[in-house]
Amino acid sequence: MLCVTTVAAGIASCTRGPPPAEGENISCSSWHREALPGSDAVIVNNTWNAQWANGKPYSQCLRRRMHDGVVQYGWKWSWPQYRPYTSYAAPEAVFGWTPWGGDPSTSPLLPARIDALRSLKVDYAVNLGAKGRYNLNTTMWIVDKVPASPQRDPSSVRGELMVWFAHEPRGFAGLESDGSVALGDLTFDVWHKRNHGDDSGTTQQRWTMIIYVNRENSLSRNFDLKLILDDAARKGLVDPAHAVGGVELITEIFGGSGELWLERFRVTPATTRPLPPA
Repeated sequence: MLCVTTVAAGIASCTRGPPPAEGENISCSSWHREALPGSDAVIVNNTWNAQWANGKPYSQCLRRRMHDGVVQYGWKWSWPQYRPYTSYAAPEAVFGWTPWGGDPSTSPLLPARIDALRSLKVDYAVNLGAKGRYNLNTTMWIVDKVPASPQRDPSSVRGELMVWFAHEPRGFAGLESDGSVALGDLTFDVWHKRNHGDDSGTTQQRWTMIIYVNRENSLSRNFDLKLILDDAARKGLVDPAHAVGGVELITEIFGGSGELWLERFRVTPATTRPLPPA
C-alpha cells in the first residue's frame, strides 16, 4: 500500500499498489465485503457456519492478484474435514440483495418478482483448485415480497434455490427427488426439501431448499437462471409472485482447502413491465 502526505494540508492518503502475481490477502475477517471494481457486485467472506468446525482451526480470506495484466479477485480457504451433514462456509460474489446481510442491493435491478423477470443471465468463469468436498453454485434467495428496505430480514425467506454447476466428489442424494430436466444445453437432477432450517442456529425461519445439480462440472458458463426459476415454479417449488433477492456465486465448503479466482462474474436481469409488490 502506498501512502502520500500532502504537506500543506498535513493529510495522508493511501492507495493500494498492484498486487503480486501470487496473490495477497484483502481481508481474513468474517463477513468482510469488498466491491469488485467496474461491476455492480461485491465479494463477501461468508463464514456462515464456522461454529461447525467445533473448535478446530480454520482460515478463509478474500484475495486479489495480478494475472495477465488484470487484477483478479477471489478467495482461499482451509477447513477441517467433512462433518455430516452440513457445510462450514460459503465465500461468494454477490449481485443484488440478500436477506441475511442487511446491506443495500448492489443494483437497482434486483430484488425483482419472478413473474416480472424475462431473463436472469449469469455469465461466470473461475479458476478453481481444491482438495476436499465443495460445490460451485449460484444461489437465489426467494423472498415473499420485494423488500421495502435493505434491512436483514430472514422472516421473508420462502426458498433457497441453488444451481450446482460443479461439485466434488461427484454424486448427490438425500433430498426428495424431482427427477431430471434439460434446460438450455445442460441437464440437471432436481432435489428439494421442505421445511428446511438454518443449520447455524441463528434464526428459526423455515423454507424450501431446492437444488439443481448439473450432471457435468462447469467452471465457465453463460446461463439464463430464469429457466431454473420457471421450472421450479412449474414443479410448485417456488411461487412466481415471490421475489428473487439476488444472484450469488458461491463456493460452498464442506471440508478441505482450496482457492478460487474470478475470471468473470456478470449478472444481467431483464424485466417485462414493472409489477406491484406482492
